[in-house]
Order: sequence, then structure tokens, then C-alpha cells
Amino acid sequence: MLKIFIALVMIELIFIVCDSKTFNEPYGNSLQKIIVISIITIFIVFLVSKPISNWKYTEEPYDIYNKYLVDAIINHKTSIDIEPSQALKNLENPYDVNSREGVQYYFDTAYYKEKYYVYYGVVPAIILLVPYKLVTGLYLKTEVATMIFVLLSIIINVRLTIEIYKRWFKNLPFKMLLMFIISNLIAGSYMWMTWRMWVYELVTMAGLFFVQLGLLLIINATCNKEKIKYTKVFLSCLCMAIAVGCRPNLVLASIIMLPFLIDILKNVGKSKIGIAIVSIVLPYLIVAVPLMVYNYTRFGNIFEFGARYQLTITNVNETVGKITDIPKGLYKYFIETVRGKKEFPYIGLDTGTKGFTSNYYNGGTVGGILFLNLTLIGLTLLPVCITETKDKILKTLLWLLPITGIIIATVTVIMAGSHHRYIIDFFYLFTIDAMIIWCIIYEKIPAKKTVFVLIVFLILASLFINFCATYLSSEYDFLKNLAPKTYEYWRELMTFKKR
Repeated sequence: MLKIFIALVMIELIFIVCDSKTFNEPYGNSLQKIIVISIITIFIVFLVSKPISNWKYTEEPYDIYNKYLVDAIINHKTSIDIEPSQALKNLENPYDVNSREGVQYYFDTAYYKEKYYVYYGVVPAIILLVPYKLVTGLYLKTEVATMIFVLLSIIINVRLTIEIYKRWFKNLPFKMLLMFIISNLIAGSYMWMTWRMWVYELVTMAGLFFVQLGLLLIINATCNKEKIKYTKVFLSCLCMAIAVGCRPNLVLASIIMLPFLIDILKNVGKSKIGIAIVSIVLPYLIVAVPLMVYNYTRFGNIFEFGARYQLTITNVNETVGKITDIPKGLYKYFIETVRGKKEFPYIGLDTGTKGFTSNYYNGGTVGGILFLNLTLIGLTLLPVCITETKDKILKTLLWLLPITGIIIATVTVIMAGSHHRYIIDFFYLFTIDAMIIWCIIYEKIPAKKTVFVLIVFLILASLFINFCATYLSSEYDFLKNLAPKTYEYWRELMTFKKR
């Protein structure tokens, strides 16, 4: 495990240092490179040094994803090799939680026509876990696979931030780029996602990585309208399509591609219209067709990924009732204040379901993303910035990013409920939008020092909230239970007293 971390950190350093295009002027001097690399490295070291929960739903040495799904793919099967109990087969409605009481079944699987299936996105298994098993004969631990995607996501997160900055804000000082980088790292919720690296976190981080990479590639591909890089357009669309194979709701993330793709089609010459269309449509087909065949083979529906057939803690088929939960669900995800506690660490999880329908799942949220990243208050200035912005693509992105985020969050409320890890699917959209707004404000008004000091304050406060919420008050009190001495150290440090 440690060797993988070290290797990936080294790859990250080499990747950033050697790629001179990452730091084109005015962000190209050695000191600036060292600062960015240092921030990333310190952040990664902090993440990998944390204790990791090994608690599982079962006592088996492997889980349903890294063993059973991997074996099924290698053996060219769609169902996994676990036989459902006769009691489960006899149930009239196995998806009803009350009906399953006292019945032996494999939790969090998809159950259809007396067979178990894995409903989690298949892509990470295909591109990472299966090759590892074929080459080594061993099963790659889910936590290792998750950490690989966490590290890759961090690297692409920073690259994406730099790409946005270089395209639209290259005249702003380097210190604003640093604030942008740190703010986007907060939006990745990497501290939370590295507590309990199960299959939930694996597919979520893989999905985030591919969406980030897709957005990075399309921005780079279209930076020169006179010379569109169609190979990168193809790869960008391919990444966005692959993200759907990690998290099906990320099909909505492709909405943010529209300003770039429409601009390409509007301005491309007749001689290259065919290349443009193929580079946009073909990558989606390459991914969509196999996924549809896979879904149809399993559930008789090309659009069914298994969500309707989950054996989980709620009855997932009762989506009609969940529609009434949308307002409160969105409130929890966006503007609910951080849940305070009288005792250390003063921040806790809200797992209550008061006000929701009886079937609503609230796995625990710290607070709305507005309080997890306080720079999001900049979104209140969105109308002003849209008026001030001349670039058509940037102007469209300013309102399209938050709208896409709201749509994804709404679907999440209906299909899955509330959980801190679910915010990963849309948190970054609002953070990117907010930081773009801050950059526009910084660029336009004379009181630049005041704006910068305010941004620094908001980011430092956000880091403190995230540290307390995810490092000290994380799900299942991980730090307190896994490393009580470390927990006690922070308690003494932050309360200025010893036992």
C-alpha cells in the first residue's frame, strides 16, 4: 500500500514538473512550481497518513465488488456467484425492508429474477481491478483502488484549475490561482472520502476523476478557436461517457460540455464538420452501447443500472414519496448550517429524518456545501458577473454550472437520499463557479487587497470546518475509535486543556 502511495506521489511530481505547458507564463517560474507541488504533496501526505476504517458489512476477506464482480467479468457473467437464500426467493416483494426482516440476504446488492448483481458502476472494475487480477492472480484491495483514484483526482483537479485560470484569468496574480487550487481541493471532499474507502467511495471518486479530466480536456482542446484539437475533444467526450459507467447520475455532468461543443459546431468549417461530429458523438456511443447491452442482459432494460432492484436500507422503488422530500433534501445539501455540538469536536453529523417521508435515507451530513466551502457566498454575485463577462463560453458556464449542480443534487435526493459522500457529484461545480466569480470581481474592482483577504479568510475558515467535520467528527467516529491517542492529541490542542 505504502509503495503505491509513494509511486503515485512521484508520478504526480514528475507529471507537473516535466509538463511545461502546465505552467505557461505567467505561472512558469520555479518558485511557483515548487509552491503548487508542495501544496499537493502536503495534502496527499496528510490524506494517506490517516487511519483507515476496515469495518465491513460482512466478515469475508473480500467484498462484493473487488472479488465477486471481478470474477463475474473474468468469467463473462453478469450475475455474481452467490446463491440467494430460499427465504429471499419466496418473498413476494424482496425490495420491501420490512418483508426482508429475519431473511438472509446479501446487503446492498441488486436482486433480480433470483440472482444477485452488483449495481455499482462497472468501469473501475474493468479498467483497474480486473487487469490487476489477470496479471497478478490477486484481488486488488478496494481501499487501494479508491486511493489510486483519489490521488489521480487530486492531480487532475489541480491541472483543471490551472487550465481554467490560464484560459480566462492569466492576467491575475499567482496568489489568486493558489486560492482557486485550495478551494477546489476542498470541493473534492478528499478528507472525507479517505476515511472509509469502500466500493461507495471507489466509484464516486472514479466518476469525479473522469468528469474532471473530461472538463480539463475540452477546455484545452478549444482554447484556440482557429485550431480545435479534435483528438482532445474525442477524449474529453470519452471521459464524460466513462464517468456514467462509474456513477449513472453523472450522465447529467455532460450538460457542462454543451457551451464548448455548441461553439465547436457553430464555428467549424464545412470541411471539418464531419470530424467534429464524429469526435463528439462516437466516444459516447463507444461507452453507451456496451453499457446498454450490459444493462439489458442483466435487467431487460438498457437504461436500468440496478438501482430499482437494490436490497438496501430503504425501499428504493418508492420514488413517488421521495419527490416530496426534494425541498428539504436540497436544503440539507446546500444551505443547512453545520451541525454544532456542545462538546469537542463541536461539529457532528446530522442523521435525523424528521420532516422527511418514512422511506427517506439520511446517512449523515455535516452541513450544506455553502458552509463546507464558504467561498460559495460569491454565488450571490452571479448576476453581476454574467453582465460583466464578455467571453460567451464563460458567460454560459457561469449559470450552467450551478444549474447542472442543482439538477444532479435533485436526482440524488430522489434516488439515494442524503449522505456526505453524495455531494462529491456536484460540489465541485459550485466551487468552480464561485471561484470564477471571485476572479471576475478581483479583476474588475479597485479594492483588490480587500477581496483577496476576504477570500483567504473564507478558505481558512472552510479548511477548519472540513478538518473538524471530517477528521474529528467523521462517520462512525473513525479517528476516536481507530486512533484514540491522535484524537486525544487534537482534543487537548483545540480545547487548550488536558484530562
